Amino acid sequence: MSGGHTMRDNWMKKVGEACFWLGLIVELIIVIIDKSACTNPLESQLFRLTFLLFCIKIALTRYSTKEWLCILAFGAVMFLSYLVNEKDETVRVIAFIAACKGMDIKKVMKVVFWGTLAGCVTLVVLSLTGVYGAISLTADFGRGEQLLETRYTLGMGHPNALHCMIWMLVVLGVYSYAELLEWYHFAVFAAMDFGLFFLTDSKTGVIVWLFFVALAFVMWYSKKCRENKSIYILGTMIVLGCVVFAMIGSHVENTYFTPDSLMHKLDKILNGRYQSCYAVEAARLENWKLFAAPENTEFFDAGFVRLFYWYGIIPGILYIGMNVYLLYQGYRKKDYVMFTMLVAFSIYNLMEAHFISVYILRNYLFVLMGYYWYQPFEHEHVYEGYFWQVKGLLGKA
Repeated sequence: MSGGHTMRDNWMKKVGEACFWLGLIVELIIVIIDKSACTNPLESQLFRLTFLLFCIKIALTRYSTKEWLCILAFGAVMFLSYLVNEKDETVRVIAFIAACKGMDIKKVMKVVFWGTLAGCVTLVVLSLTGVYGAISLTADFGRGEQLLETRYTLGMGHPNALHCMIWMLVVLGVYSYAELLEWYHFAVFAAMDFGLFFLTDSKTGVIVWLFFVALAFVMWYSKKCRENKSIYILGTMIVLGCVVFAMIGSHVENTYFTPDSLMHKLDKILNGRYQSCYAVEAARLENWKLFAAPENTEFFDAGFVRLFYWYGIIPGILYIGMNVYLLYQGYRKKDYVMFTMLVAFSIYNLMEAHFISVYILRNYLFVLMGYYWYQPFEHEHVYEGYFWQVKGLLGKA
């Protein structure tokens, strides 16, 4: 009898994992389609499908009582957020993170890496062969240097998007294969950054990419840095400092954007990103709400401001809290790549909003959170999921 139960348990576990992998691959495809010139008419339906798949994985996974309470608490907050601002990605993110329990984090990240690489290569090849997507974009990018510039996109719609996606591949590759890295790999990554800069002229991309490579190299090379608590505290201060800067930038009145003001000079370096978001009235700090209004749908580059503008103060605080929690786990596990990702992503979030979107797999921190959220409860008494309970009742009958 016990052998039969074990076989059924293994079967249910495999079904749950299969649903997770299918959901993950579909989410990857959605991201790649979004980066292309193609409009996805089935996007909403695909979001519902992946949400269902992750929910099935949750139902077929064993959780402790505290884990269930954690899932329900965060799920309730994000469901309330959805009821107010009508953005369902908050609920989908919770389902995805909860469904990650029991999955091999390195394997998940490797699948994301190879899937993203395959998608990006496909877009580049299609554009270069003239089948689909533009190779370059000639436009006024609002940088005050010249009216029209020609920058390469290679099928990804915008030069900044091209630079960002290739950087994301580097980030995923470094995390997935950190144990295989040698010093010359970091030199290659830096050379790739500058090489791509000649195509995209993405100043934000080249700076943050180079920062990521340099910090990752220092943490890889120096055991003293990897184990130094002060380094992780400094990283946390940088992350929180980026949030504070975004708050100041979204609060400064137009009268303070004078040529001699410090904010004007800093914002000029950032290509006027905070003047742009300040022009959206609901994005100003004094107009932030606990949960954002449904009409808050405008796009602008300042990522942290968009976080609070789109979703509200409570979801924004939870996201920042997730970053701090992952920094703590990075210190505890001496995971230098995750630490480097968190700091680099926060700096990038000051200038771009790539990670703040409706697409789960634009932000790999959700994958990391999917692994680390249940670590404090790992040795707790297991409380079985719904299907496990039903199976148990049927077995007793």
